[in-house]
Amino acid sequence: MHWHGPLMTGVWMELCPACDSGRPAARAFIQWYRNPDRDPKELPKLFEDWVTETMHAHGWVRAPEPDAPPGPPAALRVVP
Repeated sequence: MHWHGPLMTGVWMELCPACDSGRPAARAFIQWYRNPDRDPKELPKLFEDWVTETMHAHGWVRAPEPDAPPGPPAALRVVP
């Protein structure tokens, strides 16, 4: 497994089993990849954790998700 690519931040990310096995999120991603019975539903979370871990090593932090804007008020009416 050897994934790499630039993010929109300009940080070049590379996942290397020999280099990254000491980092928890990277290690989990590597173990998932090597498991022949891996569950593809786990991939988005593993990838997000790895990106967060890697960006943190470069001094970046993930911003909290903004609250959803309020929806329009419900139309109240009496139904006979």
